[in-house]
Amino acid sequence: MLKLGNLPPVTTTLVVVNILVFAYGIFSDTQNSIISNYGFVPNELFKGGGLLDSILRLFTSMFIHAGIAHIAFNLFALAYMGGFAERSIGRPKFIALYLLAGLGGALFHGIIASYILGNGNSVLIGASGAISGILGISAALGDIRGYYWLAIQVLYVFIGSVASLSIAFAAHVGGFATGLALTKLLIELERRKRNPYRNLP
Repeated sequence: MLKLGNLPPVTTTLVVVNILVFAYGIFSDTQNSIISNYGFVPNELFKGGGLLDSILRLFTSMFIHAGIAHIAFNLFALAYMGGFAERSIGRPKFIALYLLAGLGGALFHGIIASYILGNGNSVLIGASGAISGILGISAALGDIRGYYWLAIQVLYVFIGSVASLSIAFAAHVGGFATGLALTKLLIELERRKRNPYRNLP
């Protein structure tokens, strides 16, 4: 039986915060306003000059979701994979990589949207980039489920495109790559810390 004391605290907190933000927007009937005011708009960063506001939106957009299916899919992936990653690298590194992966995913999406696809005025919301980063952490640590979940996300994006749903595929890829790369870097730094003379001639 799962006890509350055994729940990964950072992962659990992130799940609760995302649910509370979504519930507030729905029950207060301010969801559209929240998306407009706190979602990330790539062109405002890359072409509009709104640097400080865009930096704020990069963070706030990670905690906003468009609907039940959107938040349910993201939080299921976070709850399923987050505990393993959190216990493996520790809470401070976990929350740092979560946020950095979210930033990495949003920025990668923004570059693609603004300079390649030409739809940089569309609002980006959701924790997909950050959660994909968690999958990247798990993959870097040898948990094959991280790659499985990435494949499921790719399938989800494909289904969304067929159903004419706007899904930011680049944010998923950017977040996963950020989490994977930063975790591998942490592993290498830890290895060198434990064996400082290993690479010397």
